[in-house]
Amino acid sequence: ILEEYAAIGKLAEKKATVLVVGAGFIGVEWITELEHFFKGLQLTIIDALPNCLGPLPAKAANYCSRYMKRHGIKEFYNLKYNAKDPEIFKGIGM
Repeated sequence: ILEEYAAIGKLAEKKATVLVVGAGFIGVEWITELEHFFKGLQLTIIDALPNCLGPLPAKAANYCSRYMKRHGIKEFYNLKYNAKDPEIFKGIGM
């Protein structure tokens, strides 16, 4: 754990860009934890669904989306990730 913490800390010092694929429970938790503990990171989250936290009520999804926006986390929805397609990265500004 300490090795991962140090590695992410080095990325934050470099103002690195991090993409989290999947805006379900784990993706949203992960990206907000990254934002909280590593302030230098440039964070983006994407999901194929129309909003974060798909199975939860709209009120919960809207709350999380507002939180991420307030904390500078870029969000992209209705977007299926394909690592072999360079256009996806252009479309999300990476």
